Amino acid sequence: MRTNYDDLSDRGREQATALGECFADNGWEFDFVYSGPALRHRDTARRVGRAMEAAGRRWPEPMELPGLGEHDDLSLVRASVSSLGDDAEVVGLRREMLEVRDREERSLRFQRLFEAVMIRWLQGSFEPRGVETWPQFRARVLSCVEAMTSLCEPSTRILAFSSVGPAAVLLQRALGTDDVTTFRMAWKLRNSAITSFQFDGRGALSLEVFNALPHLRNPADWTPR
Repeated sequence: MRTNYDDLSDRGREQATALGECFADNGWEFDFVYSGPALRHRDTARRVGRAMEAAGRRWPEPMELPGLGEHDDLSLVRASVSSLGDDAEVVGLRREMLEVRDREERSLRFQRLFEAVMIRWLQGSFEPRGVETWPQFRARVLSCVEAMTSLCEPSTRILAFSSVGPAAVLLQRALGTDDVTTFRMAWKLRNSAITSFQFDGRGALSLEVFNALPHLRNPADWTPR
């Protein structure tokens, strides 16, 4: 049993290898590869790269970028215990989560609690001290993406390994959706799923592919984030 969320599970490692094999089988190659700073980001990139190289495909050395890191969701949930103690919905969701012992049901109830806390963070009504605000997080991710793409040609192919939060920032930039709607979409992302954007070289981008899993043919392997 894993005790560290940031460590890929056995299934996660298999998903990463399958993703690299899918890239190789379809002749996909990349000009630049980037990774967020989390262990799961770097490990996924490493396993994809091994599968690509084993098939004789070119694989650039991944470059780690702190700007692709996830927001501090655990600190938000922890801070909500005291800071949102008078919020009836959050208190009720936390009580419901603590009432169950079944691991799967507890995970589902934690997700409902997490989403309620996140919505308050997105709306600016919950900004615990020492934790990035939503505007700060969004600006950090967009600055990182600008650095990644500013000198690229339209034909440049970039692969980045990151998390739900940075993906949500790009979804919002591409679709123009509001904050809460954007994250409700991003929360649907599956582990190792492909989401693709096209940049036009002038700062604009469009969504091409969302939450695709061509490397996982069995729906039983489509695991939630």
